[in-house]
Amino acid sequence: MLSIQTQLLQLLDRSLPFRLIIALVVGFLALFLVQEIESIHRETACWGKVPFLVCLLDEGVNLIAVENVEGFSILVVAITYLIESRDRRKKKHYEAWQVVDNAAAAKVPTSNARIKALEDLNEDGVSLQAIDMPGADLRRIQLAGADLREATLSATDLREANLRGANLALVNLEGANLRGSDLSYTNLAKAHLKGADLTKAVLYGTNLACADLSRTILEQADLRKAMLVEANLAAANLRSANLQQANLTDARLKESDFRTADLKDAKLTGAIMPSGTIHQ
Repeated sequence: MLSIQTQLLQLLDRSLPFRLIIALVVGFLALFLVQEIESIHRETACWGKVPFLVCLLDEGVNLIAVENVEGFSILVVAITYLIESRDRRKKKHYEAWQVVDNAAAAKVPTSNARIKALEDLNEDGVSLQAIDMPGADLRRIQLAGADLREATLSATDLREANLRGANLALVNLEGANLRGSDLSYTNLAKAHLKGADLTKAVLYGTNLACADLSRTILEQADLRKAMLVEANLAAANLRSANLQQANLTDARLKESDFRTADLKDAKLTGAIMPSGTIHQ
């Protein structure tokens, strides 16, 4: 059984007359309150002088005066506009999804309209979970805090993208270009990043637990305090990467290149090292 709140929301969505009635009632009450405050200030209120219902009726009648019509109309229009904001937001989201879907259907790699649409959806808190955009050109896109769980972004161009604090768990970024991107504090747990280019990417405090980073280029990447527990870094390029205080417990590092990498205070317990030995 639907709750009263749910039923009211459905009426607001579907019934224009209901929205107008609500706006009229709220507008009337607002003006009534203003009038009473003004009456009290001027000490002309009838309360206490005549019966309550008579006073209430008298104040209500006085409110419906010619001089109040303009203000009342403006107030009703403003309230109606606010009530319909939910519908406008829905329409905006629908149009944004149309742009994204049309770009995908046309197999257009570069689309500024798609980038703007995705940014607008994210700004409004709309989930982008499981979105399918392989090979898309999303350079410099601003998707901080986005919900991109299970998205397909293989071979996608995300150079200098802002994905700070985003949820990218189980995302497919195989072969993606993430050079110079901001992935700090991002959740990339169990993500597929095989063969991706993360040169100079910022992965400070990023969760990469159980992620597939085999053959990934992480040259000069910032991996300080990154969580790489049980991550697969086989044959990865980590030259000059900053891995200070990173957690590489039980990670697979066989054949990976750590030349000039900074491993100060990094945890390597149980990790399979480049030579094939297990770190104690």
